[in-house]
Amino acid sequence: MPHAKGMSEALAEIARGANQRDLIDENPFDAMKLVREARLGALRLSPAEGGMGMSIRQLFGTVIDIAEADPVVAHILRVHYWFAEERLRSNDIAARSRWLAEIAAGKLFGNALTELGGAAIGSLQFKTSIVADRDGYRLNGTKFYCTGSLFSDYINVFAARGDNTIVSLVVPTHAPGVEMVDDWDGMGARKTGSGTTNFKNVRVESRDILLELDRDKPSPPTFEFAYLQLYLQAVMAGVMRSIVRDAITVLKTRDRSFSHALAPRPVDDPFLQEVVGELASATFAAEATILIAAEALEDARASVREGVPDPRLSQRASLCSAQAKVLVDRIAARAADQLFDVGGASSASRKKNLDRHWRAIRTLTLHNPTIYKAHYIGRHLIHGEDFPTNAYF
Repeated sequence: MPHAKGMSEALAEIARGANQRDLIDENPFDAMKLVREARLGALRLSPAEGGMGMSIRQLFGTVIDIAEADPVVAHILRVHYWFAEERLRSNDIAARSRWLAEIAAGKLFGNALTELGGAAIGSLQFKTSIVADRDGYRLNGTKFYCTGSLFSDYINVFAARGDNTIVSLVVPTHAPGVEMVDDWDGMGARKTGSGTTNFKNVRVESRDILLELDRDKPSPPTFEFAYLQLYLQAVMAGVMRSIVRDAITVLKTRDRSFSHALAPRPVDDPFLQEVVGELASATFAAEATILIAAEALEDARASVREGVPDPRLSQRASLCSAQAKVLVDRIAARAADQLFDVGGASSASRKKNLDRHWRAIRTLTLHNPTIYKAHYIGRHLIHGEDFPTNAYF
């Protein structure tokens, strides 16, 4: 079972190499080994199931801790924690027991959900497909933005079966026919393994199918998408903690100031002290907002009956998550920019790598546009309209 001491030691070790890994574009295989050894993937499982029994609120607080150590590692774990959450609320007892046992053993789950092409994002229009093959299926197709899969033991895949059915299934990362390509070239989240995964005639057992969806039927109420989106804000809050830490370090180690500054030493300059105070306050606000939104997720989770949550509480969770994004996206990006105000021209040195915070935050904000979030919040509050039900809202 994971324990607090092992977790803190693992995070400290992960943090020690994070800056250098980003600077030289190194994949965090060693860091993910520490994640497995500390079994950080099992935090939401009960102690009886081999986990720590964290609440959703506690988990999101821990995600902030992980992101402070290394946002790349935290981002890699995003779909894993979502996969675990979905198994915890599943009413398929056999599948639940099977996959939770794998998570308790330290196994990690990545994703292959998104495809490139002309289909609208979030529309469940997939070219990746499965076809019947004796007592199972064969999977073929190509996915992109497969965050975490490069470092995982299993991949959760969405694929089409026939004209109207979408299935969620699991395949081992090392199954014959699975090819992962490390070709993500983003300016941030550079080593999250978010590139291409090809599936070439991959064998899928019937028991590896998690669920089936009718593409033409309305989606049932859920809080899972709010969970996925709020997770990104938690990663940003961890980055904001690092910004505060680096701002203090930069200010304390600056030797020179300007002849027209308010103090001979930068560390004594009230203007620069004010910047640190603003950064710390913004970080506090971001964390508090995220944890309140996580409580709304907790309420929706507690309402689940036969795998389906109360639709009113799911809508509230979506509202809180969307509001958190609108706020945190803006204050996090501003914080990453303000960091350079305390450092002066020398803070732009590539060796200091302070731009990693802005790159990480700005890339995270792009997963779903903030402007659409604000728009739908307004529609919901003014007209009572439900929020979109897809993984990008």
